[in-house]
Amino acid sequence: MTFDRRTLLASLAGTAGLAACQTTGLAAPAKLSHGRGSLGEDTLFPLGVASGDPLSDGFVIWTRLVPDPLALDDPLPGSIDVDWEVAEDEGFSRIVRRGRRRAVADWTHSVHVEVAGLRPGRPYFYRFIADGQKSPTGLSRTAPTYLAPVDRARFGVVTCQHFEQGFFNAYDDLLEMDPDFVLHMGDYIYEASWGPQVRRQVEVEALSLGDYRRLHAQYKLDPSLQEAHRRAPWLMIWDDHEVVNDYAGFNDENYMAPEAMRARRAAAYQAYYEHMPVRARSRPRGAFMHFHDQFQWGDLLSITLTDARQYRDDQACQMPDDGGAQLVSCDALLDPARSMFGEAQERDILRAIGRSGARWEVLAQPTLFGRLNQFDRDGNPGSWSDGWDGYAPTRERLLDMVERRKPDNFISIGGDMHSWWVGDLKPRFNDPASPVVGSEFVTTSITSHSYAYGRFSRMLPDNPHIKFFDDRERGHTVMDVTKDRWTATLRAMDTVYDPKSPATTRGTWVVENGKPGVIEA
Repeated sequence: MTFDRRTLLASLAGTAGLAACQTTGLAAPAKLSHGRGSLGEDTLFPLGVASGDPLSDGFVIWTRLVPDPLALDDPLPGSIDVDWEVAEDEGFSRIVRRGRRRAVADWTHSVHVEVAGLRPGRPYFYRFIADGQKSPTGLSRTAPTYLAPVDRARFGVVTCQHFEQGFFNAYDDLLEMDPDFVLHMGDYIYEASWGPQVRRQVEVEALSLGDYRRLHAQYKLDPSLQEAHRRAPWLMIWDDHEVVNDYAGFNDENYMAPEAMRARRAAAYQAYYEHMPVRARSRPRGAFMHFHDQFQWGDLLSITLTDARQYRDDQACQMPDDGGAQLVSCDALLDPARSMFGEAQERDILRAIGRSGARWEVLAQPTLFGRLNQFDRDGNPGSWSDGWDGYAPTRERLLDMVERRKPDNFISIGGDMHSWWVGDLKPRFNDPASPVVGSEFVTTSITSHSYAYGRFSRMLPDNPHIKFFDDRERGHTVMDVTKDRWTATLRAMDTVYDPKSPATTRGTWVVENGKPGVIEA
């Protein structure tokens, strides 16, 4: 059967509330009481719905029951029964899976359902029902069967969305591109207030579980972000601002006491899990949360989803008054024992290179992967300690394995930089004889600002492997993948200060199958 996704999406956009008129097919839960009768006078689903981690037989669906998302206290009872339904049609006349899940106060009444038993490579509709109220109707999609022949895929790449620094209108443009899924590269929230402000965060700096919960809820209230979650499944990695700027393991830039940093990380990880469509295996245990994973889209695409914060060694060459990112030069930068990913995760990534069976193998990591040769104010060479140049031995081990195993195509995707970067990947970037073994795309930010165009532009002559850079615009990147070609379309918003602003194409870059290196289209 053929499904026209654009028709389905247009139908969803115009009839989000239609599902409220449908029956559930399950016995309704008893009405809830907390001293003022039924909760029917409030809406339970102001944060919407989301789906993620699509497999060939299912995906995760998520919601959170919260009548007042920014309240300091939760007015709901300790537990609430929530029904869920998955259907082949938006009217829910062909329901294929249904069940009931209990939302509990300890996890702020969030609901995660791992739907299974569906057919591969097709769209499905889903919704939740609690206390007689129905959630918005979501649209998700199963992945193709593992290593099944797949001709094409389209997905959006997004990153760095500071609530205060603009509206999330890039998601509106991305939805017009009809992506199969969305890949978020980290900095989903910002724990602290900074930069130009068109609206205010509820927390100046998040420290406690309640702080992080309120921030996540406020971000989810943005209509463009909420709609992007409702209309496509998501894959997620994280970077630092989900916890605190430049953190590495249990270390932060301000030398917070270890036990305080452990408590802060535990709070941030729990709030993140409570608000994301991720699987139960990611449910945090204190200050630890399993987050790295492997994703497959038939025989076309394999994506390694990494965690570059939880297990990394602390940044090298730190100063007594600054434990965060700096431009540095010291022997520790070349210490092979230091890792961006930690020993176990790095071993898993190395083991997977060249063995996925997919035409395109992707490393999804949070920042610029390639070397960035730069100099300090005195003209001395330095390395940015929080980026990959601060963990060069890890990068070299990965790219050496790519050179040795020779996958059909190797692509790195990153975020973090608040700018677009397009370039070639080499095991040894400063050796002219080192071969090009892959290609790199870093997407610009959804809203987070950058002020480094002149400084970065002056570096480009010393970095011939970098083919394009621009940090002056906010937006997203759309990846179109076929057996023969990888195409990256850079989409720039005219402005993020107007939620209705349009977008234009900033540039298009391609990689031809079997020919590592980027070409401007």
